[in-house]
Amino acid sequence: MAALNKMELKHELESKYSHTQAMLKRIECVYIPVTNAAAAKRFFMKHGLVTLSPGGNVKLASGQGLFFLETREKQSPNFVTHDWDEDNEAHEMEAICFEVTAIHELHRRMKDNGAMVSELKDSGGCGLGFYFFDPDGNKYAAWQDV
Repeated sequence: MAALNKMELKHELESKYSHTQAMLKRIECVYIPVTNAAAAKRFFMKHGLVTLSPGGNVKLASGQGLFFLETREKQSPNFVTHDWDEDNEAHEMEAICFEVTAIHELHRRMKDNGAMVSELKDSGGCGLGFYFFDPDGNKYAAWQDV
């Protein structure tokens, strides 16, 4: 059976499952595999990406938590997909895309402070974005609507 395009799948799902309200409200927290949780926290704090809760946990401006959990062997939430970039059959996909404010300033600050970042890209109607990598090589996207 041939794969359905996005709109065909949308119509199929809406005809089979008529609910209009999702039961999942928001993402409360995300668990990220790292080899050194302290190094990951330092990286995110150094670049002004997060703050800390009263209990010392990392949190986003919106309040959702990021938990850097140490693994015995290096792992990554990144994965390879053919379903994102038409020009790249083996796109390394990040598992998390963060909405940010002041993307130009953030990109410059991270670059000036030695973070591994991609070039800032204007995706037309999809906004501005760039990729950055934590000390374990986990890939993240920073995105801002324009």
